[in-house]
Amino acid sequence: MPEDADMTAMINWLKHHNAPAQQVTEMMKQTCRYRANKIRTEKERPLRELLKEYPRLIDTDGMVEQDFRILFPELCDSLYMKWPGFCTKVIQYADRQLKWRPLLNLRGMTDGDDEESNVALQLLGLLFPTGSQRTAGRKGPDKRATVEEALQSFIQIEEIGTNIPTFLEGNKQTQPFILALGERKSPEQLFVVVEGQTVSCSSLLHAVDVCFKLFYLLDVHYPWQCSNTWDFVQKFIYGIGDGKGKGRSASAVTLLCNYLKAK
Repeated sequence: MPEDADMTAMINWLKHHNAPAQQVTEMMKQTCRYRANKIRTEKERPLRELLKEYPRLIDTDGMVEQDFRILFPELCDSLYMKWPGFCTKVIQYADRQLKWRPLLNLRGMTDGDDEESNVALQLLGLLFPTGSQRTAGRKGPDKRATVEEALQSFIQIEEIGTNIPTFLEGNKQTQPFILALGERKSPEQLFVVVEGQTVSCSSLLHAVDVCFKLFYLLDVHYPWQCSNTWDFVQKFIYGIGDGKGKGRSASAVTLLCNYLKAK
């Protein structure tokens, strides 16, 4: 493995170059573990500074996938392998738990596997208690997120034609989240948003996968509003124990996990 000086030189080169593509990909591969260690040992550095230091992770296609596959090779394909078998059961479970269609402003039935998958993924934002947060200096009970806040901090739906730069300028959420443009059942454009930058995704399933992986690659906590949703994804889909979630999952997370495991 190259010495630290070599790693520093490659990282500096990557900071100022986004081509040729093959060289960028190879240097990102070689510096992956070094970058991961630096990110975890420099927890005081703001996320915005990390992204300036390692810009190719976000602005170069495939780098999130490549990094995660190097660091967690046995977990990398978990969502794609497991989720297709759970979509129908998640919708059936939601039908038993709540009247969810008005909450998603959704009419009509799903048409095909892709629409079923998209709806089931968004239902994960409704099936668990919304998150709570203790505000510094505040007396009384913790602040609890509304259902709308929990949904938007997980997957935010906006109309086709939304001006992305204007949207990013007004966005205040710093942790990664998913932005979908179009209808809930079949969005036409999908992005993962992190600190005013976007990663374009090919499907909602792809966006959830990229978003989850960024939490680990950037070593950031889940948005408090939808922390239970990501706790479910982490523990049940990717099979990561304590990870970034809670040591003990909410009972609603455990109930859905048990339901999906049952034949």
